[in-house]
Amino acid sequence: MSNPYAKIFHDAFVNSFINEQHKQEGAVLPEKMQSFMRQFNAFLYKFDPKNYQKIETQGYKIEPKEFEDFVLSLRALMIAKSREIPVLSEKETRSADMVAFFDMVKNFCVQNSSKIFSDFDYDCFVRDKDNNLDFCDNLPDYNQKNVFFFGVNRSDCSKMDNVNYFFHYATKDLFKQKEFLNISIYSVCMPITFPEEISASTILKTINQPQKFLDADRYFVEEYWSSFVGENLEFDEEGKVVGGKAYSPEKIEEKLKNLKIFSYCMGAANAHRCLNALKNVAYQLYDKKQVDKAWKNIDVVSYAFLLESEKVDYHNISLFCNDKNPNNPETVLLTNFPTQYHNMHLLPEDKSAIQIQNKENCKYIALELPKSVSVYNHSGQKVSRNINNRNGHRLQNVTAKNSSSHNFEVLLYIGSCLLKDEEINDKKLFNIANYNPALQNGKGYEK
Repeated sequence: MSNPYAKIFHDAFVNSFINEQHKQEGAVLPEKMQSFMRQFNAFLYKFDPKNYQKIETQGYKIEPKEFEDFVLSLRALMIAKSREIPVLSEKETRSADMVAFFDMVKNFCVQNSSKIFSDFDYDCFVRDKDNNLDFCDNLPDYNQKNVFFFGVNRSDCSKMDNVNYFFHYATKDLFKQKEFLNISIYSVCMPITFPEEISASTILKTINQPQKFLDADRYFVEEYWSSFVGENLEFDEEGKVVGGKAYSPEKIEEKLKNLKIFSYCMGAANAHRCLNALKNVAYQLYDKKQVDKAWKNIDVVSYAFLLESEKVDYHNISLFCNDKNPNNPETVLLTNFPTQYHNMHLLPEDKSAIQIQNKENCKYIALELPKSVSVYNHSGQKVSRNINNRNGHRLQNVTAKNSSSHNFEVLLYIGSCLLKDEEINDKKLFNIANYNPALQNGKGYEK
């Protein structure tokens, strides 16, 4: 099967290393690098056997650090080059071969670094009265609304300043609003030993096998979420319920209404798997039909992660932003969900700043990328960034107030509805996204 990424990966390696700069008579790669190249060549052949050209490294001196940096850059390279491929489908971007390829990348990085690990546990923090995070020592109060934020930030628990910086950087103005002031807010983080560069295979597996979950997801559920589905539950080492008791059908539905999730990119994949792990617990306590009915009371807002509606069994609002410039798509989303991106993205001729699609369990929302993208640096200063092909992926497009768009107000309205367990009105979403105070009708909305 031909795959355009095979040529991209091949050419990137050749251009980086098979050149005069690295040429050295008699040079041979260390065995660990040779092993990777044997696998690399095998996968390139499998991706594109017709155009396959074996990469020969003998006679070229490549430093281990250069080699490792290249391997770590492959997922970013894939994302950056996606917009240059004329026609993309899921068979190119997330096939079984692509999953295996990034498993190979992960394994090499883990084996050759003392700072990267393939296994992980989540770190969970709770917001205090000053809107800062602290360790979550007490279990959530399952009788009231709880918001769990799953982001892409990695935590170093010894540096709480960094934990808070990344939380505020991602959530910006959202949780500071009055709608969230008396709500318990939790931040669920990955460890710094599980970086973005090696998480690609985990993301792809979540998309391709949406019913699966990891041990880390199960451990998180047992510690923080189990009381949403049962009282005083206890588990054995295999995750089987060995103590506690189930709720009444009415009570589990009410409990699950209190589980609200805001998630971003890989964080949305993590949240999805954690919900799978929670459902596995619920299936041990209740009839399947009862669980499936109750599950629709769980609200999940995901940004830049568009799981297909048939793979979503909770109530999901899935958003992303894209540049209306067709030459500058939101390439992270395009890489993971090419068909859905092309079905949903806003076009240059679209007059509206929003597109909405309603499917079973899921509302898909495409928003226009703001004309200017502003972020706060480490010093707390507001700085502008030029639009590039990853700006549409940034969560700040909807969590930060922006004078050139009303995306923030769209998300705040969605969040407000979910906290009140109210239906989201599509007409109101449209009016908020397209609000223009200069309109002559006096209300700032299109008629």
